[in-house]
Amino acid sequence: MKNLMAMRERFIRDALPVRMGNLASELSRLSQWVAIGRPDAAVIDLMRKIAWLLEWSGDAALPELPDMQREICRWRRSWPAESARSVLSLRARIMSERILEDSGLIQANVP
Repeated sequence: MKNLMAMRERFIRDALPVRMGNLASELSRLSQWVAIGRPDAAVIDLMRKIAWLLEWSGDAALPELPDMQREICRWRRSWPAESARSVLSLRARIMSERILEDSGLIQANVP
């Protein structure tokens, strides 16, 4: 994250549904990166970026975003955790899907 302020300005410029879609995309990327074993430094950097995006989403978004931000920050502080790669991958994917569903960008899977 070379220029945090430029990244913030770019992110908040978009409408809320676009921001939520971008956030969900980053969480999905995290899930994939962890699953395929990307370098720990890259995973940590992506978690840092996601934490900032969650912060910038603020109160205008979904009520569970602060909890997601705290979880991502806990993962970042304890990474690398080789034995927990599959857990983080799953959690990131669940968060991504939750954001997409709650923001109305996709329909929830109802049996």
